[in-house]
Amino acid sequence: MEKNLREHHSGHYGLEENFSENHTGYQLEKFYKGLDQLGITCSEAQINQFLKFYGMLVEKNKVMNLTSITQWEDAVEKHFLDSLSLTKCIDLNQSIRALDLGTGAGFPGIPLKIAFPELNLVLMDSLNKRIIFLQEVIEALHLSGITAVHGRAEELAVKPEYREKFGLCVSRAVANLSSLSEYCLPFVKVGGTFISYKSGEIEEEAAKAQKAISILGGKLKSIEKFTLPETDLSRSLIQIEKKKKTPKAYPRKAGTPAKQPIC
Repeated sequence: MEKNLREHHSGHYGLEENFSENHTGYQLEKFYKGLDQLGITCSEAQINQFLKFYGMLVEKNKVMNLTSITQWEDAVEKHFLDSLSLTKCIDLNQSIRALDLGTGAGFPGIPLKIAFPELNLVLMDSLNKRIIFLQEVIEALHLSGITAVHGRAEELAVKPEYREKFGLCVSRAVANLSSLSEYCLPFVKVGGTFISYKSGEIEEEAAKAQKAISILGGKLKSIEKFTLPETDLSRSLIQIEKKKKTPKAYPRKAGTPAKQPIC
């Protein structure tokens, strides 16, 4: 059945252009089980988009450092299911403008957009080469209602078209929560939410970030701890509500939030 599904996908979206013969043996069972555990249902066309995205990621990774995770099963676990685990703390079946800050190779943004096509999404990253790749992905997957923007958070967050314009901001970027909050909360409108993807134990880091979160207009709402579907990998989603406007002084100039976190 999986073989038939892959053949159907290949013919439907032209996957044969991106996949050589040794790519035809990918197992989809773990992916389907993981989606089911997250309460997500994907059509054949959506599954095909995931496959095509993976193919483009692996190919581009040969000439550009996008990710160290390139094996199919690892990508399913640590990129796709990890990105989609956001459904554990927020309903994405709604009209919402979302920002993926520090998106890198497109995580969690691209998987979220594939699974929830109605999401109005902006991908931001400071490296233009990544943004160019993501623009290629958006075009190849025929995604609409999504844009990829190049720039640093400290510079873009002061622009009127972005400041406090998003109902949801997500980030899988590797940084302490205090710095991440200074990068992300200025983009979130009052009443909106910032969710940080974290791994392992997070309580101490969250406690240390409380002052920064408060100064930036946020309030820690919850920490959702869980094991990624079909894995033994521990993850946490930190949900921060935007209660009041972020003071104009934040974010501070480029580099400062990372070097001197609010504490």
